Amino acid sequence: PTATAWPLAPPVPLSSARYQAAGVRTLFDGLAATYDWAEWLSAGLLRRWRRRVAASLRPPLGAQTHVVDLMAGGAEMWPALRAHFGPELRVTAVDFSAPMLARSVAQAAGPALTLLHADALATPLPAGQATAVTCAFGLKTLPVSEYERLAAEAARLLRPGGQAALVEMVLPRCGWLRRVVLGYLAGLLPLLCWLRPEAALHAELPRYASQGPDVPALLTALQAAGFTELTQRRLWPGCALLLTARKLRRK
Repeated sequence: PTATAWPLAPPVPLSSARYQAAGVRTLFDGLAATYDWAEWLSAGLLRRWRRRVAASLRPPLGAQTHVVDLMAGGAEMWPALRAHFGPELRVTAVDFSAPMLARSVAQAAGPALTLLHADALATPLPAGQATAVTCAFGLKTLPVSEYERLAAEAARLLRPGGQAALVEMVLPRCGWLRRVVLGYLAGLLPLLCWLRPEAALHAELPRYASQGPDVPALLTALQAAGFTELTQRRLWPGCALLLTARKLRRK
């Protein structure tokens, strides 16, 4: 069953160039040097939401946990996953931005964390090996036309019964929370750019977030790829959405 949908912001027309892979890669290549500021900009919410993603996953029975983290950035999901699953965890972090992946050296994860510079929608990883697939804050830059590829790749990577967990920042259609978030960003981003001019690219991220993922289309793509037990829930204080699903088991 699918939880009742929350009202999301209506689509806002954005230049199609913003969703082209080359443009998105260039954006995140440029963000890599200052991406640690994103945690500060979120007042710690990004870390909290990543912990919620990890907590939504269950350890597999009789198998080592292997998580493939798609659109992984600098492997920011790693600390939350390690805290949840423990030292036996293995994570493969996939991203097409080499500078973002290079940030993962700060995680000091050793052999338990593997970095893969590749397209998250068509990885060279073997099929049916992952116990879970995660994607944290990458959906906003993905065009709706690519949802089927994302869902199909997640399904291909997972073992039967494996889980997928995807989280993205979203804005309510209206109300006080939308006004507060937009006001906060409107005031803080200029300050950030004044303190560190090279961080100006962070202003692009709220523009993507204002569009938000097309949740019905994403759920449809997951179902078509063979996922079941689809759920969606808002994360406190209401400006992030967590989607979870399970790959059908073999009969």
